[in-house]
Amino acid sequence: MSLDQWETFHRSGAIVTGPAGPDGGYDLELRAAWVEFFSTLGPTASVLDIGTGNGAVPLIARQAAQAQGYAWDIHGIDLARIDPVRDVADGARRFEGIGFHPGVAAEKLPFEDARFDAVTGHYALEFTRTPEALAEIFRVLKPGGDAQFIVHHADSVLIRSARQSLAECDLVLKETKLYRRLHALVTMEQVTPGSTEHATNELRAAIQAVKQAIPQARHAGGGRVLDVALDAVQKLLNARKQAPAATVGLEVDRAEADLRASARRLNDLVEHACPEARMDALQAEAAAAGFTLIERLPQYHAGNNLVGWQLLLHRP
Repeated sequence: MSLDQWETFHRSGAIVTGPAGPDGGYDLELRAAWVEFFSTLGPTASVLDIGTGNGAVPLIARQAAQAQGYAWDIHGIDLARIDPVRDVADGARRFEGIGFHPGVAAEKLPFEDARFDAVTGHYALEFTRTPEALAEIFRVLKPGGDAQFIVHHADSVLIRSARQSLAECDLVLKETKLYRRLHALVTMEQVTPGSTEHATNELRAAIQAVKQAIPQARHAGGGRVLDVALDAVQKLLNARKQAPAATVGLEVDRAEADLRASARRLNDLVEHACPEARMDALQAEAAAAGFTLIERLPQYHAGNNLVGWQLLLHRP
């Protein structure tokens, strides 16, 4: 998963803050982990990054090579239709010489055996079918080659933030049905004193419930989803005065669909984060694929903020 994917899950406001440097890549301890890994590679090394997203790790690899006067053969694959050269600011210059391969699964890599000196992945391996992906990674690594992955930790600040955002999504979508209440009011075709009052009271109660939840959400480090939902409701209520009911109703539906899509992505993130037991299983899968010198370490960012697992593998 790319930095952009987990840093901002959706424009609707389901936010998970992630560590980013000034150029959109990784900084501090996260960057240091990659720089240290790349420091062992020789002048003609070849590198493959899986789940490359916006190309943050290949960019660090390119910079590490340039710092030593080396020219490495660097590639990035992603199952998504990524195009960092097009989508990242100044991408043509920053990614010059890096080959990106969109629509490629880590479980079926389009490279010959023993092609790469190193394989990497940042928040990527845990989203694959790991036994198959590890077998493919082993296949394309040269004997003596190494792989390093940063994997989501089930107790990290990122996952705690995702869980908080999910709870807020549930409050808006399921408990209060805020958008459904709003839709009922703004699209009401037969306006009668009784029906209008009922719809208004239901929406007012939903809004009040969301407002009451905000202090506790902020105390837990969240609140963004609730703030954005309330802001959207206010804007859509105002739009009702100027636009046809059907048009406003469509906008309400779009806002709800956006938040539901965001919740699905957050849930996917939480489900794939790795507790100790999952990391034990992942290391066993790596051993079954043929890797040795298997090591895992907790990965921190900005001091004591736990953000992931660092997993190191060696192909004998």
